[in-house]
Amino acid sequence: MGSESPLHIVVIPYVSQGHTIPLIDLSKLLSHRGIKVTIITTPTNSQNILSRLSKTPQISPQIISFPIVEGLPEGVESTADIPSADLFLPFVLATKKMKQPFENILREMFETGCPPICIISDFFLRWTMETCRKFNVPGPVSHGMGVLPQVIVKSALSEADRIGAVGCYIDPGVYRRQ
Repeated sequence: MGSESPLHIVVIPYVSQGHTIPLIDLSKLLSHRGIKVTIITTPTNSQNILSRLSKTPQISPQIISFPIVEGLPEGVESTADIPSADLFLPFVLATKKMKQPFENILREMFETGCPPICIISDFFLRWTMETCRKFNVPGPVSHGMGVLPQVIVKSALSEADRIGAVGCYIDPGVYRRQ
């Protein structure tokens, strides 16, 4: 590539280790191909990410503050930190508020001449698709699971009307469609 800037990809995982680790692995594979990778994360999650990025200078985290929302204790930045299942919805709402800081980072990347060729995001961060369209950048989505579980979920969703519900187990004696 000579004096050209390396290709640049932005990765924004959902703030849960089970979603972050596969995207870190993908980021490492991309970096070994000479691609610069920026991982968008929060302060607390950056510690976990940095500990997994030794010897990968092509990968750098870009940190944004985790939004504060009513009902969610301060310092909760990962699903592992949620003290109660009742707080999952406020947690999801907080992740939606990451959109504007994320767009600010992208705007700065474009202004400084280092725009990404794509943005790889987690399927839980659906708002990133709107951002990708806004910035005219392709946005592949990571589901963090293998092909077989995805096929099973897709099949179950496509058959939801026919079977009456989506789930691992449907007991006809318990669930009746009205």
